[in-house]
Amino acid sequence: MWLTVTTIIGLLSGWFWLMAKYPDHPDKPILRIAYQSGGMALGTSLRGILTLSVCPSGLRIGIMRVFGPFCRDFFVPWESIAVIRKTILFLPCAELQFGNPAAGTLSIQAHVADRLARSAMGRWPETGPFPEEKRIDVIRRLLTQCAVYVCFLGVLFMLAFVASHQGQSQAKLLFKLLNLLLVVVVGTVLLRFYRKKKSCGP
Repeated sequence: MWLTVTTIIGLLSGWFWLMAKYPDHPDKPILRIAYQSGGMALGTSLRGILTLSVCPSGLRIGIMRVFGPFCRDFFVPWESIAVIRKTILFLPCAELQFGNPAAGTLSIQAHVADRLARSAMGRWPETGPFPEEKRIDVIRRLLTQCAVYVCFLGVLFMLAFVASHQGQSQAKLLFKLLNLLLVVVVGTVLLRFYRKKKSCGP
C-alpha cells in the first residue's frame, strides 16, 4: 500500500519525469540543506522531506527515501533553471522552473531560495539581492505560517470539537477549544525551529 501511494506521488508531482530528464551528476555540493518543504505539479505538497544541494554546475534535489523509494535524486544545470517570485497564502515563495519550456516546477519558501542563491556564487538565475534572514524575520515568518495553519486547522477542529461535545456549556466549549488551538500554535513554532536547526548544512 505504501509503495503504491509513494509511486502515485512520484507520478503526480512529475518527479519520475524530472529524474529521467535530469539524471543526477556527481558534483560535490557547496551547500546541502535537508528537511525542506516544496510544492510540485498538480498541487503535490512535500512537507519537510526534501534535500536541496547547491553544486558548482547545478542544483540537486532529493527526497527522503522512505517517502520516495523509487524517486532518485535529479540534477538540474543552472542554465536550465528559471525563478519566479510569488506570494502564496501571505508567504513569499520562489517557483523554480526546470527547462524551457518548463519540464517541471518546484515551489520553495523565499528565504530558502535566497540561501541557495547566496551559496551559488553568481550562478543563480536571478540578479538579487538575496538578504540573509534575520532573527526578527524568522519570528515574523513563523508567526505568519502559524496564523495560516491555525486558520485552516481551527475551522476543522472547531467543527469536529463542537460535534463531539454536544450538550456542554458554551464557556467550557470555548475554553477547551482555545487550549487546543494553543497547543497547535506552540507545537508548530517548536517544529519549525527544530527543522530550521536540523537543516543547517556545512
